[in-house]
Amino acid sequence: MAAGILGGAAIATLGLAVLVPGQVGPLLFLVAVGLVAVVLGLHDPVVACVYLLGTTLFRLAIPTGTFPVDPFLPAFAGVIVSTWLWGRPWQRRPGMIRLDPIACAIGSYIAWNVLSMVTAHAYPAGAPLDPEPFSVVRFVLIGTVMPLSMFLLGRRLFITERALRVLLWSILAATAYSAAVSIFQFAAPQLVWPRYIVDDPNWPERAVGVFNQPVVNGLVLTVGFLIAMLIAFHDRERPALRALAGVIALASLYAVYLTHTRVVWLSFATVVVISSVVAKGFRTGFVLTLISMVVAVVAGWSTFTSADREAGGVGSPSEIQDRLNTAATSFWAFPREPFTGWGIGRFAAVNTYHHQQWSPAVPWERGFGIVSHFDSLGVLVELGSLGLALWLVILVLIYRRLGRAARRLPIGDMYGRALGLTAILCLIAQSIVGLTVDLRYFDFPNIVVMLLAGATIGWQQAQARGTPAPQSGASARAPEVAWRPTQEVVLT
Repeated sequence: MAAGILGGAAIATLGLAVLVPGQVGPLLFLVAVGLVAVVLGLHDPVVACVYLLGTTLFRLAIPTGTFPVDPFLPAFAGVIVSTWLWGRPWQRRPGMIRLDPIACAIGSYIAWNVLSMVTAHAYPAGAPLDPEPFSVVRFVLIGTVMPLSMFLLGRRLFITERALRVLLWSILAATAYSAAVSIFQFAAPQLVWPRYIVDDPNWPERAVGVFNQPVVNGLVLTVGFLIAMLIAFHDRERPALRALAGVIALASLYAVYLTHTRVVWLSFATVVVISSVVAKGFRTGFVLTLISMVVAVVAGWSTFTSADREAGGVGSPSEIQDRLNTAATSFWAFPREPFTGWGIGRFAAVNTYHHQQWSPAVPWERGFGIVSHFDSLGVLVELGSLGLALWLVILVLIYRRLGRAARRLPIGDMYGRALGLTAILCLIAQSIVGLTVDLRYFDFPNIVVMLLAGATIGWQQAQARGTPAPQSGASARAPEVAWRPTQEVVLT
């Protein structure tokens, strides 16, 4: 493996030297840096996962055509290869790999997506009125394969404290950056990068973050806020790092407000209310956040209930009308293709050629030709009843396993019950957002939520075994002492 990498790097360097002979020095430096990064990623799958998070975080920031392929594609392939090398399958005995219900459901759902992708359908994928080409393969990979695969890999890879710490701080770093650009978008636009956030915004009045989309940004900020609160109110980190996490939580709170997006506010408020009740041991921050939110809403009630979205109003009817008409289109489309659906990536086409009106009170043109704004209805129309059933089974099994893991982890430790609760809250936040958007168009937040859920389940299972977890990379030099879970109690 190492010889192959070095040989490929040598060939690439020679080729670049021929093409640009005056830039051999900088090219050698870049090749060396890239080579080191590749070796580290292949040596440690946790590092490879960090690469994937970084490449998906800045997916839109990298100009099209900079690389032959999008960097997140080789990063995802690197995670798979690194995990395979770490697992040393050539040393395993037959029958060592076991399939559980979640893995079977995920495999079946991905297979159903792929089958729909390769099967002929009445309409081509994509939006007929959108001149931009639509890649079904990319859609399935980003919206389905990557997040669900990362859930499965998370159960296997993030089973040491070192790995969990890397994951939490990686998510927190991404949240901090997106919160900063969300605030600077209005306070100091000259400091914002990527520049499309201020130079060519899709929603000038809303904080779009690195993702250039307020809902995606809001979900990431909500997940980061929950993780920041987890770290800030537990003593597993140094005081300076806990203080940093507290600052990130405050910045995320303000950035969530700046998204001016109702479903983001609903999702954020829901997890804060739940945490104020059940986050035993670290609920103080959530209670203070809830009180401040209530005071802000009461003080600006007239603005809050107005139709002025830029000022923070929630009374604008246009977005609601969009969703009502797309829901009517879904209810029309499902009985006509109840089992297999209209085909993956075909909702926008159905909503163009067969657009429906919710009622005479809702203008017909609202929501015309757009993709589904309900996650489950989008799956139902495109993949039929079997596709939706498989998706719901996956969600139910993940929620159930997360709840079991949280109950069995010990109380009082950051990597105990509190971690399990945080993972559940992140999944709840994602599910609420899915009530008004099609989550399959998201990449980074879906990967993060599923990876955290898988890591929490895998961590609990490793502790339940009562033996030191298999180490990878740098963690092999510092083995951790495994501890047994406390007696299972009801989550409070």
